[in-house]
Amino acid sequence: MMGTWEKRRERLENMPASRLWSTRPARRRLVVVAAAALVVLWAGLVIIARHAPSDLARNVYLSMFGISLLVGLPVVGWLHTATRGVLYLPERLLDERQLHDRRRAYTSAHRATSLVLGSLFVLANFWSYGDRLTLTVPTALVAPLALTLFVTHYTIPLLIAAWTVADPPDDDDE
Repeated sequence: MMGTWEKRRERLENMPASRLWSTRPARRRLVVVAAAALVVLWAGLVIIARHAPSDLARNVYLSMFGISLLVGLPVVGWLHTATRGVLYLPERLLDERQLHDRRRAYTSAHRATSLVLGSLFVLANFWSYGDRLTLTVPTALVAPLALTLFVTHYTIPLLIAAWTVADPPDDDDE
């Protein structure tokens, strides 16, 4: 009798999208689209920082967030399918190659997230330096910044895994 995770693994491996998106060029195109959705979220923060508090900042950010969500959610699903659940499935269901891919993705993502946070730290210091070490942050920026950091933190391992995993074996080799 198959458990829930085994059924999910079976479904992931047999989805038509699995074959459609499983090649390296197709996965990399998806990664570029997902990265663009993240850039849209980050650009929305710039709009808020520049124009908040205002209706313009709110409306533009919500529009950018909506676009990012409409594009990003299906792409994340396709990336999970294309990587055959390397980051989605529990470790007990993965083979050694998949476990290696998962660990490499998380390690690289940790470095990338550290780079993003370090860059924000440096940017905040440079930004506040001209104002005698005073940085005024609109409260409208706090929640979107936390959301954007969370989405970035969640998405980067998947993007790295999708970019670096090897193509699945052909049906003849299985």
